[in-house]
Amino acid sequence: MAALAPKPRNRAHFAVRFASSALRIAAVLAIAAGAAGTFGLANLSQIPGTENLALPPIATIIAGVFIVALAVVFALILWGFADGLVLLADLDDAQRDVQRQLADLVLAQRTARGPFHKEAVEMKALEEKALR
Repeated sequence: MAALAPKPRNRAHFAVRFASSALRIAAVLAIAAGAAGTFGLANLSQIPGTENLALPPIATIIAGVFIVALAVVFALILWGFADGLVLLADLDDAQRDVQRQLADLVLAQRTARGPFHKEAVEMKALEEKALR
């Protein structure tokens, strides 16, 4: 008898790898955008026509810290989602490995030809020889 179902194959998980890489790139870009926003806010008074929009120095520092903090939090969230996708792919691979191993065990039990068939036959021959 054969196994109940065909053994599951490993997947390449290209879409998961692509999505996690895109999320990590977006996280790095979020950090860069936060830094660029803070730099732009600090240098706002140097742009002609924006002298009235410039903040006092302490407000600029507080706003800059707030912008960078939000960018870092957003980047950490994106990076965490990317790691979660990779963990889901690893979980899928592990479940497929277990299913393959169970299929091998079921097949070995049904056919009595497991991975140690040669050793089992030799042991049985030795037992028969000892009984004679």
